[in-house]
Amino acid sequence: MRLDRAAASGTLHVDGEGRRATLSFESSQVVGANVDRRVATSPRQVLQSVLQMSAWEGLVLRFVQGPSVPAWWKLADPIPARTLALQTMRAAVKGVDTARVRSEVGDAVYHLTEAGEALSRGAELRPEETSVLFWLRRGVPAEELSALPGCGLAGYRFLWMLKLMGAASPKGGGSYPLLLRKRRELRRQASAHALLDLPEGAGRSDARVALRKLVRDLHPDRFGDHVPPALRRASGEIMTALVNAEACIASGRR
Repeated sequence: MRLDRAAASGTLHVDGEGRRATLSFESSQVVGANVDRRVATSPRQVLQSVLQMSAWEGLVLRFVQGPSVPAWWKLADPIPARTLALQTMRAAVKGVDTARVRSEVGDAVYHLTEAGEALSRGAELRPEETSVLFWLRRGVPAEELSALPGCGLAGYRFLWMLKLMGAASPKGGGSYPLLLRKRRELRRQASAHALLDLPEGAGRSDARVALRKLVRDLHPDRFGDHVPPALRRASGEIMTALVNAEACIASGRR
């Protein structure tokens, strides 16, 4: 549930598995919650209520703007919606197998969405979460996050949280996974045929077709105007290597 996107004031009605619950908001803060008519009386109980709702099958959400809850069951200490969203997602992904997290995130370059930028402003972030935001804004690929200072596996898991919440998404345009694969091949000093994704023995015409296909996905202009400088440089280096590989095959050299 994207609690960070809740309207400023109103009530979120939640139905699922024959059960009903509500979350009430005022000025983007959670001021009350109940599940099956059981009223939460503390921030901890609100979090537990939200976790219960998140596990229901066939969730139906309906937000009604306007006055939220009777004064008698408002929380003494309202919870910022951003904070509750983060706490809920942390609890939801805790203990999930690392291999699954890596599979879900992949090796793309992510950017913060509008919701992600809003979530990061004023939220109580942990050190590794702050580090992830720092590196995301610098265009670091997801697969490299866990090895960067301050991130670790906890930071990688935080990126998955952001993706699930719609707060981060892979950048569009060119093919980042392909760019990363070609960069790895360059580091391994792959052959001209391997760089062009061709079998050994492929000739000049095959190399020309392969080069054109790769250029469509890997040219620096395919990644947009706001691509980080490091990725633009990597794209340029790969393009040079691909052109050289095509020339190598065309001349009959190995």
